[in-house]
This record gives sequence, structure tokens and C-alpha cells, in this order.
Amino acid sequence: MSQLSLADIANGLDSLLDKQMTGQARIAAHLVAAAEGHGLSPSEVISIFDKIVEKTVLDELWVTDSEGIAYLTTVRGEDGKPIQFKFSDDSDTQPQASAFYPLLSASVDSDECITQAAQTREIDWNIFKYVGVSGIDKPRIVQVGNALAFEEQGLLNNSYASPVMTAALAAFGEAELLSSMYTSRVAEVRSVFDAVLSKQMVVQAGLIDAFLTVAEASGWSVAETNSRLHRIVKTTPISEIEIATTGGQIVLSSSAPYGKLRYPESLQAINVDVMDVVDHPSIAHDESHPSEKTVTVYSPGLTRIVQITTLLDDSSLVSPRFRIPD
Repeated sequence: MSQLSLADIANGLDSLLDKQMTGQARIAAHLVAAAEGHGLSPSEVISIFDKIVEKTVLDELWVTDSEGIAYLTTVRGEDGKPIQFKFSDDSDTQPQASAFYPLLSASVDSDECITQAAQTREIDWNIFKYVGVSGIDKPRIVQVGNALAFEEQGLLNNSYASPVMTAALAAFGEAELLSSMYTSRVAEVRSVFDAVLSKQMVVQAGLIDAFLTVAEASGWSVAETNSRLHRIVKTTPISEIEIATTGGQIVLSSSAPYGKLRYPESLQAINVDVMDVVDHPSIAHDESHPSEKTVTVYSPGLTRIVQITTLLDDSSLVSPRFRIPD
């Protein structure tokens, strides 16, 4: 029986997080540009970030000015105030953060992105995974971060288990998969990956929801908002963003002309009194179309549905078509 190495699982999960966190950071860049363009203060923008972190699995957001000073962050010190931090290009003093410094010299039209494997950060020596993108309105760093459990780092049967994999498997009750170097339990691994992917896509939907709220307050036209959604899709692994009424009518989209909302029947099960998520299973279409994953999110107090879809590479463990090579 073919088996899958723990190294392949770790690398596959790290790649999945790279892609999804890139989408999150890119949406955050558009959100910050829209919010500041509308005249929101730093404290008001941080409040928006805080709500997203509270409702999703995203742990941190960091946004700098053109000098690399982080003036927008969800991370606070013991006094309850946002932590003061300046990105440097000195890898000796900032071995983790300095990797993102080049984003400050990127053009606002470049859509630059830097991904990083989980490692120790300078401010508190906790283990974090970060992804950063360049600003779309001015030179800046826009960074998202996820904290990772590290209790089981080290060698397991002579095979290193990355903190990314350790955290994800433990979080979804599959820690026993770490007990051997290889596994043939592909269906269980895929289930873990699918759950991780779903939660990361919910973060994207939350950021999109906040972006749309600011765009509406700014009086943006449908065409302008759609153009931003299109740019987000063009520069991230997200394949489609659809915004619909609770009745299923698409009102904004990254695609033109508008198509039909995926899974319209799922809207009947949405609880309009709470933030509700419909996690649609990853599906494989016919061989001429790639596999895909969709989540549908509704936020209370709003009259819209945010639906995010991402295409799945068949070589990815999360794809229903994935098979262990012979």
C-alpha cells in the first residue's frame, strides 16, 4: 500500500497556508487603503481588525507606514496599547521580520508577496507563521500572522514534524497521525486539510465583508468595487468572490458578467442572528475542470452573503483527486 510521508504532509500544509494567508493579506491591503481613503483613524481601523481576529482563526494583522513603522496592529502590550514595532533590513537583529522589509520598496502596482515558514519572532520568541504583501496605495508592509503550537517540535521517528503540521493536526483531533513517519490514511489527512482551508477562507470572507462596508460608506460605485474584487482575485489564489443578497441575487462579483450563486439552497439554512458559515465540501468536477472549495458566510446586521471560491491543484492533499504517487 502506498504511503505518505510526514514531510510531504508538513510541506503540503505549509503551502496551503501560504496561499490562503496571501489572500488574506491582499484583501487587508485593499481594506486599509479604502479605510484610510474614507478618513478612518488608526484606532478605527484597528477596531475593524480586532473584530475580524475575534471572529476568525486569524491571530494578527500588522500594517506599516512607508518607513516600516507598524502603526496598525491587533497585538497589544501589557498596557493594552498597540505594540510599537519598526521593521528593519538587519537580519541579525530581526531574523524573522527583516525578510519582509523589501516590500517597502515595491511599487503600489506590483502586488508583491513574501511568504515565510513558521519560526520564532523577535518580540516575544513565540512561534508564528507570517505572510506579507506590498501596499496598493503607498509603500507599506501588510502582514497577517498565525500562532503555532510548538510542543511537539523535534524528531519523530527520525522525521521532523513542522510546527505548522503539529498545530493543525492537534487542533483538529488528528495528533495521532504524528506517531509514525508515514501514513496511508489519506482520507483523514485530507479531512484535516479541508478543515484548515475552510477556516482560512472564512478569514478572507470576513476581510471582504469589512472592505465592502468601507466601500459602501465611501460611496463607491458597483463598477469600482467590482474592479477591486477582480484585482484581489487576479493577485491571489482566490478564484472567485461573489456578494449576494440573502435571497441569492448576486450584486457584486469579481467576475463579469455575473454568473449564478453557488449552492443557493444553502442560504435556507443560514442563521441570520449570528455570524454563520456554510462549509461546502471540496468537489471534483469533470476532468476538464479543476476541483474547487467554496465557503458561504453571513454576518448579522448586514443584508449580504459573501461567497469565496478557490481552485484546488490536484497535486494538493486537499484535492479530492489527490492520489499518493506509486
